[in-house]
Amino acid sequence: MVGQGVTRASNRVPALDVLRGIAIIGTLASNVWIFTASVGAEAGGTAPAWLGSVSAWLPNGKFIGLLTVMFGIGLEIQRQSALRGGRRWPGAYPVRAALLLVAGLLNFIFLVRFDVLRAYAVAGFLVAFLLLTSERVQWWLIGLFLGVHLGHVGYSGYQAYEQATTTERSTLPVDLRSGTWWSEVQASFSHIIESSFVPDQGFFTVMLMGLVTFLLGAKLYRIGIFAPGHHRLRYWLIGSGFLAALPLDYLLSRTEMFGPYVILFGRYGAATVVALGILALVAEFYVRRTVGRVGRALGLVGRMALSCYLLQNILGVIFMYTMAGSGPWPKIENVYGAYLVFAVISTILMGFCWLWLRMFTRGPFEIFWHAMFRTLTGGRRCRTARSPA
Repeated sequence: MVGQGVTRASNRVPALDVLRGIAIIGTLASNVWIFTASVGAEAGGTAPAWLGSVSAWLPNGKFIGLLTVMFGIGLEIQRQSALRGGRRWPGAYPVRAALLLVAGLLNFIFLVRFDVLRAYAVAGFLVAFLLLTSERVQWWLIGLFLGVHLGHVGYSGYQAYEQATTTERSTLPVDLRSGTWWSEVQASFSHIIESSFVPDQGFFTVMLMGLVTFLLGAKLYRIGIFAPGHHRLRYWLIGSGFLAALPLDYLLSRTEMFGPYVILFGRYGAATVVALGILALVAEFYVRRTVGRVGRALGLVGRMALSCYLLQNILGVIFMYTMAGSGPWPKIENVYGAYLVFAVISTILMGFCWLWLRMFTRGPFEIFWHAMFRTLTGGRRCRTARSPA
C-alpha cells in the first residue's frame, strides 16, 4: 500500500520521520546511562532510588525496538519504490547491507560495543529476499523466527544468570569504561568475531529480533498502519503496547520478583510490543494533524537518522573519556548527570540537523553513503532513502 497518509507536497508520510526521530532520541535515553556510568562517584547519594530505577527502565528496549520496526518499514518502502520504478527487488540492496555492515563494524570498534548496525545489516540482507515470498509464508516466518528469538533470549538469560554477570542495572547493555579509549578500541577489535557469532552475545539477539520485526514492520506498512481508515488496527496496537506489554515489561524488570534471568524477556520481548504501541500512537496522532514544532524537530532527526545515531555515540564517547570522571561531574548525582547529558546531546543533535538540512537534503553520513553506493553499483539509477533502511 502506497501513499498512505502522505503529504501532498513531498509524497512522504509525516509520521515516518517523526517516528525515526523518536527512535533515535529514545535510543540515546537508553544508552546515556552507559556514557554517564562514572558520573556521581563522589556524590552523596541523595537522589531517590526509584528515580534512577524508573528512568533506566522506561526507555530500555522500547526505542531500539521502535528503531528495528522502522527499519522493516523502510525495507518495504524501498521494495515498493523499486517495483514502481520497474526495477527488480532486492536488486542492489545487498550493497546497502554491506555498507551498513561496514558502518556497524567501525561503530563497534571505535565507539560502542552495543552497536546494532551489524545485526541490522545481516537481518536486512536476509529479509530483503524473504519479502519475495507470499503473505502467508511471511506470517509463518514471523512465527518461526519469534519462537527461535524467544528461545534464544531465554538461553541468554539463563547463561547470564549462571555466570552471575547480571547486576541491579542489567536492564541496560553494559559497556563501562575500563581503560583508555585506545585500549578499548584494541579490545573491541579483538572481540569482533566473538561478539558476532557467540550465541549469547547482543549481536545474535538483535539479529534474531530483526528477522521478526523487519518482516512485521514491512507487513504493517502494507496493511496500512499509516492509512486514515485503519483506526482499529492502531487502537489494537496501542492497547496491546501500553495496557498489556508495558506493565509486563515493568514486572520483568523487577529482579527481586522473578530473578535476573527474565530481564532479557523484557528488553527484547515485551518492550518491542510497547514499541508497536508507540508506532501506532504516533501514526494515529498524525493521521489528520499537521506536524508541529516538536514534530518538525524530531522529523529533522529522523531524516538524518543514521548520522544522528553515529553522532550521539561520538558525543557520548567523547564525554565518557574526557569529562565524566573529572570537573564537577563526580559530585553530581548519577541520575541527574544522565538527564543533563541526555538533554545536551539531544539539543546538539536537533540543532545540528536544523542547520545541516538548511543546506543539504541528506545528512553527512547519508551523503557519503549515497556516494559510496553509486560508486559500488556503477552509478545505476536507484532511489535511495534519506536514511538507509
